[in-house]
Amino acid sequence: MRIVDARTGEPAELRPRRVGLLRVTVVVGERDGRFDLGDLRALLAGDVLARTCETQGLQVFTGLAVPDGAQEQAGALLKAAEEMGIHPPGRLSAHGDAGTADLVIAGRPQPGSDAVAPALLVTGPVSGPVTGSVVGSVVGSVVGSVVEEASDAGSASGSPGSARDPFALRLVLLEHAVTDPVRITAAALADAGERIARWRALVADLAGAPSGPLDADMVQAGFDGLDENLDARVAVRALQALDERSDLAAGTRFETCLRLDQVLALELARDIGRGPR
Repeated sequence: MRIVDARTGEPAELRPRRVGLLRVTVVVGERDGRFDLGDLRALLAGDVLARTCETQGLQVFTGLAVPDGAQEQAGALLKAAEEMGIHPPGRLSAHGDAGTADLVIAGRPQPGSDAVAPALLVTGPVSGPVTGSVVGSVVGSVVGSVVEEASDAGSASGSPGSARDPFALRLVLLEHAVTDPVRITAAALADAGERIARWRALVADLAGAPSGPLDADMVQAGFDGLDENLDARVAVRALQALDERSDLAAGTRFETCLRLDQVLALELARDIGRGPR
């Protein structure tokens, strides 16, 4: 797996110092203890990295570095991350302590003291009609707060309920290259939420079909993208294709959706067995 090292602008191969274990530190927060949606994106990048590596037999240990004295605010950030299906970190530390990390992931450019790891990935900024820190948005649903403020700036298309699915924000972020800037809008969240709902319904419908082989080309293309700077866009496009490819065997569509969702983590199997909604 390769990432674009923010210090050189060149692709860098991830090389664990310990065989079979990749150590990652995600650095979040401003020095004054404020957090924003860019920090959620950095956590998401760490989550996608861990899920991708684990499907390939490489264990990942993820630590989280926060500003001094910001542990309480970090708890709120992690609550928002949990809503988006992001696995919690295994260790909490202060800025400047990357430990023995093989890779540092950050949501904003870092001073040299935070970039002691062999590789540094800086995720692109996240903007939108959201004011203040993300911590103030956590009560209820972080995505719901984003949608409410975005709707004040312009009406969203689609179902408001689907836009408030926290996984809609996950999908919107996954549809951009990890280092590219992203602007969050109510319309984008509504569209993402509707597609997730449709894909979950598809997987539930296909669950009763006889098992079939994976579509090897779709899976390989999706994972090849993830191996190059955590680019999830090919895997997301594969899900869209599976939604439209009624010519494929139901079992193949089902198994391929679940395989891709091991990394995308949109909880596509959530509605299996629930019956009509």
